[in-house]
Amino acid sequence: MQTKERVRWRFQDSLLREAANLRVLIADSCPLFLLGLQTFLERQEGVTVVGAARTAEEVMELLRSRGPSLLIVDLAIARLNNFRIIRQAHHLAGAKVLVITNYTSPEYLAGVINAGALGYLFKESDPSLFLLAIRTIQEGKPWIQREFTEAIITLLKGPVPPPQILTPRERNVLALLAQGLSNKEIAYQLGIKPGTVKEQISRILRKLNLRNRTEAAVYATHFDLNSLP
Repeated sequence: MQTKERVRWRFQDSLLREAANLRVLIADSCPLFLLGLQTFLERQEGVTVVGAARTAEEVMELLRSRGPSLLIVDLAIARLNNFRIIRQAHHLAGAKVLVITNYTSPEYLAGVINAGALGYLFKESDPSLFLLAIRTIQEGKPWIQREFTEAIITLLKGPVPPPQILTPRERNVLALLAQGLSNKEIAYQLGIKPGTVKEQISRILRKLNLRNRTEAAVYATHFDLNSLP
């Protein structure tokens, strides 16, 4: 309990430092889970739950009327109509999306990523992990639970080359990208220009046959770049 409280206060402090009120819309077909999640989030400093939905139709209406900055949505709702809700969250409210689920499927994981969700998390996760995922996504960084990376790797476009084909500098850039750093932040860490980082990321994606930064982050997590010589 003490550990969870420390994580909770760290999350609160981060939100206060950013001076931003996190407006959250939650969606799940299970009323008991929905109530529990709402109660938990409402206890967090700097978080406002602007709505709770049980159907895709309710989510769409609340996206239009409440303007959330974050949508936390169950996979069973998110995957309807080819993941339309995830795309509409961006279009209607500019909201970031965290998908939660009780099970995993490589096809659904790929669909979630391609639709633009930044996070994917087991519903059974510890509350401290929920807070970590929310904080990371609110900062605009991808957050995918490590247990899902094996499934996603199997669906990456074409065969996946080993990380050894990258130069040491490219591996450094990829490792920092996987931590959720922006191009500017990576450039600062490595003492190079943001434009150079952008070029290196494009080269990394080509070498590894990846499509976007999220796939690159999953790749880096799966292969544990920090363990390479």
